[in-house]
Amino acid sequence: MSKDPAAEPSIQFNYLQHQDDREAWRQCIRLTREIITQPAMDAFRGDEIQPGESINSDEEIDRWVRENIESAYHPCGTCRMGPVDAAGSVVDTACRVIGLDGIRVVDASVFPTVPYGNINAPTIMVAEKAADLILGNAPLERADVPVWISDDWQNKQRLNIPTR
Repeated sequence: MSKDPAAEPSIQFNYLQHQDDREAWRQCIRLTREIITQPAMDAFRGDEIQPGESINSDEEIDRWVRENIESAYHPCGTCRMGPVDAAGSVVDTACRVIGLDGIRVVDASVFPTVPYGNINAPTIMVAEKAADLILGNAPLERADVPVWISDDWQNKQRLNIPTR
């Protein structure tokens, strides 16, 4: 830490600090392997590049992730959005900085949790919503759109669709 505004920032993402982070990586690697071994992928699959077929146990996966993890330039969640009285909230649900007047944060830093995927679309959605709030535009009418969820979504996140 430095009070010098010209000093390089120190950024510590704390990847893998929590057990849930490590478990999520293990699930990600195992799920990716399950998907890529489906018959539909036969024409596209070669040898596993990373982490490699020899990396299998929780300990091996954890070690590989620790040695290879990177941000991929999508950090987010440093100014958490939430209720004004909730611990950890930096901005309210209108992106206003709590405790300051006339200042909003409108970017990926307001995400209270990290999205499962690229953050481009969610960031655009936050910006569009914040723009409407700032301009005083009425929200769109609520839509009830059905969403399909697999009965076994906790164990298997895709269908076994037979190839033709």
